[in-house]
Amino acid sequence: MSIARNPLWLPGLLAVLVGVGLGRFAYTPLLPALVAQDWLSETQAAYAGAANLAGYLAGALVAQALAARPERIAILNGALVAAAISLIACAWPLGFFWMAPWRFVAGMAGAFIMVLGPATILAATSAEARPRVSGMIFVGVGLGIILSGTLLPAIAASGLVVAWLTLGVAACALTAATWRLWPQAALPSVPSSAALPGRLTVLLVILAYASDGIGFVPHTLFLSDFVARGLDQGEFAGGIYWAVFGVGAVIGAPTCGLIASRFGLMPSFIGALLLKATAVALPLVATQAPVLALSAFLVGALTPGMVALAAGLAAMLAHGPAQARLFGAMTIAFALAQAGGGYLMSWIFGLTQSHMTLFALGAAMLGAGAVAASMAAIRLGRG
Repeated sequence: MSIARNPLWLPGLLAVLVGVGLGRFAYTPLLPALVAQDWLSETQAAYAGAANLAGYLAGALVAQALAARPERIAILNGALVAAAISLIACAWPLGFFWMAPWRFVAGMAGAFIMVLGPATILAATSAEARPRVSGMIFVGVGLGIILSGTLLPAIAASGLVVAWLTLGVAACALTAATWRLWPQAALPSVPSSAALPGRLTVLLVILAYASDGIGFVPHTLFLSDFVARGLDQGEFAGGIYWAVFGVGAVIGAPTCGLIASRFGLMPSFIGALLLKATAVALPLVATQAPVLALSAFLVGALTPGMVALAAGLAAMLAHGPAQARLFGAMTIAFALAQAGGGYLMSWIFGLTQSHMTLFALGAAMLGAGAVAASMAAIRLGRG
């Protein structure tokens, strides 16, 4: 059955749009306005962004424990409501100690949606349709980025209260649209005999995926601020580059799936890490518009693209409960690296006020991840 006649992907796309596309990534184009309109200091704005990453880590840990619960539809709907409430709550300018906890809540909600949403949908999807359905689900990330990047800077110019309330109302409407669309099929039972590959190979794969959690932080947290204030081009320009990031994110997961089907999952995984390292490092070489646009587009494409490749890699390396354990460990390691990287880079930025240092660190971590993945590939070749 074609995707056009099979709406199973729709609740996943809408949920990811709410929990990640708006709940997390809409903060990036608002960061310059939060500073310019004196809602937060530069350092506080960075740490509030990092609080979202910490929430994602906490949510990933809890969601893994709840993945087999029969109430997972109710849990997903609750996460959607929490994401919408967190956006509305941020409309009150009560300072850092009000906003940071709500950004943490948004991060937790996003993790619940990312961990439980696709699994719920793919469990009710035929094997041959899963790559296409999965690609459609993660389009929600890019749609949220495009919408927030193009519309929010202009709305924020009229006031941040209006911007946050616009996000909250949109999230409420999307939550209502998603509420009854979730498939009700039970998760399939699988034999417990499947095992993971060698421990060192598994560790190398986990470390490689975790490197992406650090490596993309400069773009997902600081790109709009770098353009708007670091290059003194203004908030509108910062939003435009964030929208370019979103265009890449829309096509990233489906494109990475096609590439992996042609060249194999492990080579594609390694190549994606190397390409992403290069893209993150591009602002170190030049800051002309075409270079920054290319950097934003490639990192955007490889943000959901890396998730799709990592999920496929876990399915290739293990089966049954072992697959769930492997991808669960990869997700938690990614979230831990993302949260730690967010706080580390916020601290570094508070000390140096230099975006360039952050791009260099992100690129270096992605390069190290490519090395770890290459070592895992060598070990698998010997197996």
